[in-house]
Amino acid sequence: MNLRPQPGHQNKNGINPITNTPIDYAQRGNQQPYYKQPYPQPPIQYTQNPQQYQNPYYNQTLPQVVQQSMPEAGQKLPLQSDAIELDHMNGFSGRYRDVIHLHPQKESTIVYALAGLIVIENLNDKHQQLFLRGHDMDISALTLSKTGRYIASGQMGSRNAKTPEAPVILWDFNARKPMQIFRGLRDEITNLSFSSDDKFLAATASNNNLIIWNCQDYTIVHNKLLEVPINLITWCPPRRSSTKHSQYLIVTSQGSNIFLNTMDFDVASMQYQLKQAPCQLPSSGLVRNYTKAVIDQNGDYLYVGTHAGEICIFSISSQQGGIFKATIPVSNNGVLSINIFGRNLFVGSGDGKVKKLTGSDTRWNLEREICLEGRMNSITTDPNGNELLAGTSNGRIYRINTANLDSVVHTEGHLSSVVGLSVPLNACDLFVSIDYEGVVMVWDMNEMLVITRCIPINMNRVKGSSVYLDPDRTVVSGWRDGFIRAYMITNKPVSPIKWEIVNAHKGAVTSLYSDQNYYLSGGEDSIIRVWSKTARQLITQISIHSKEITKVFPDLMKPNLIHSCSADKTIYTYDLKTDKKVIQHQSRNGVLLDMTQRKDNELELITCGINMPIQFWDIDIVEPVQSIDVTKLNSIAISPDGKILATGSDSGELILISILTQSILGKYLGHSSGVSKVAWTSDQKQVITTSYDGTVCLWNIYL
Repeated sequence: MNLRPQPGHQNKNGINPITNTPIDYAQRGNQQPYYKQPYPQPPIQYTQNPQQYQNPYYNQTLPQVVQQSMPEAGQKLPLQSDAIELDHMNGFSGRYRDVIHLHPQKESTIVYALAGLIVIENLNDKHQQLFLRGHDMDISALTLSKTGRYIASGQMGSRNAKTPEAPVILWDFNARKPMQIFRGLRDEITNLSFSSDDKFLAATASNNNLIIWNCQDYTIVHNKLLEVPINLITWCPPRRSSTKHSQYLIVTSQGSNIFLNTMDFDVASMQYQLKQAPCQLPSSGLVRNYTKAVIDQNGDYLYVGTHAGEICIFSISSQQGGIFKATIPVSNNGVLSINIFGRNLFVGSGDGKVKKLTGSDTRWNLEREICLEGRMNSITTDPNGNELLAGTSNGRIYRINTANLDSVVHTEGHLSSVVGLSVPLNACDLFVSIDYEGVVMVWDMNEMLVITRCIPINMNRVKGSSVYLDPDRTVVSGWRDGFIRAYMITNKPVSPIKWEIVNAHKGAVTSLYSDQNYYLSGGEDSIIRVWSKTARQLITQISIHSKEITKVFPDLMKPNLIHSCSADKTIYTYDLKTDKKVIQHQSRNGVLLDMTQRKDNELELITCGINMPIQFWDIDIVEPVQSIDVTKLNSIAISPDGKILATGSDSGELILISILTQSILGKYLGHSSGVSKVAWTSDQKQVITTSYDGTVCLWNIYL
């Protein structure tokens, strides 16, 4: 039974926290960063204070961005909303093209899409981030205006509406707030492009619709439903016309044709009119599917990438239209992204290569190239042309020096729902997570970079289900094929398997626990199994539940007592010494998803789930002894001092609750989808949350 949806600061000395040795960037396929900035400004605090703008897709207000100064050393803050801040969010998937942009005016400022959020980040300090919320689905298209004044974002078709409407939001970059929501497109926004003077925004969708809006009065300038999808759209610099209004040339691609669209202001109708003419192709014929286009600074030449791996060059003018001039072979696996800066043309390909071409007009020579991991879905340059950012299909963002094409990983993340999370009990320098597609990541908590990955070798599409970080820093993972696999943590890109338990369960291994005495595992087969620590042999099994085990762990005081909860709404305590059930609790409603144990009082068990409150269970009493009326929670964890509950909601919130007063200390919106797991660090200074959208959040706690 599957219950869940399917699909810290900089380390200045460069020391690997696992091995206490220098980090080997070369083994990661990258070189050490060629510059690094210290942690600069106070971080950003997100509260639940309402703004004037109401989110049209959520039944909640948007969080307000508030600047907050850092507490002085040793200062204790009151337990209230200003005692927590979102330090960093990670989870770029690379699923969509051209959703990463360096700001054209502000150096070291990156704007990119992360699930349903827009992230504005300091490139030299990934802990300094701002988030723009407004979409209820993944952002599939993102662009910045040429001046950097506007951001436009479009999403996948909404599942929360009767029709799969895909709105486009126009944002004010400086004010960090939405200006207008454009509607009329459906299914998926595929292209967004601003005119060079910021006056117009063009958008296309997978339902073959093209709309051009006026960014000054938000009116529709052009709206047409086409027979063939538009693959790309880009604007030429505006040109003078016979009227006081500028003339605009818009390049689009439909099928194997490139069109030059002229948008002129018609005095008779007092509105812009769009006329379309195909670009002239060679007489011998040129049948290509086009992917991405850029135009040189003067607006004279058009460079278009193709699925065949070429760059087609066209000369363009309003009088003669577009005329084919030349073709440059670049890649064997398609050109997916292009960026031009002066005499340099940067090309990203489906084979993972980034190439630097130097020249002008129709004469270009290959100067350098580099091969990275994944398809190059996005390429953007900084205002000075000194650095590239490349976003890849495997969830990585690379920083690339344009002079020599040296690269370093800026960020990377999961590509699917995160279904497991574990933090070591004796350290605060790393944590591990596992996603549904079967990738285990070991994270450096200071840099928020992946130290290593753990992937089953010679396994095709093995799904992940749970993970636990052993006190000896062995990564113990559970899989949907019923295996338990353990990995060593190394500084290699992929760490080797250490041992495995074959067919530990029938179906997924849904919960894991490990200490110096034994391994505990709970499965989709409703069975709890106890394994010897040394030989990994089965010691005993407990068959008392009737559905999937959602959590299993030993008692804090008596390790012979095993606590478990299940999708059958039961909570059991089992004594390994007597081989007998101690007590059974029964929850009346909802689905039990997670459980933790109180560290004071009677060491009560605390459960949460969907359509049920937080409930406290005493080992001597069948009925719950108390409850907190907070529902729709997917995960729960108690702080190391036992005073605070951290819970993750189905709406993406981190909720902190006082154990003593049973009052909500604060709700903090981070993810754009439901929180799947939540965990405290052992020093209680940070909380980590993961989400079904693949994102990971690191929260700083000031208590």
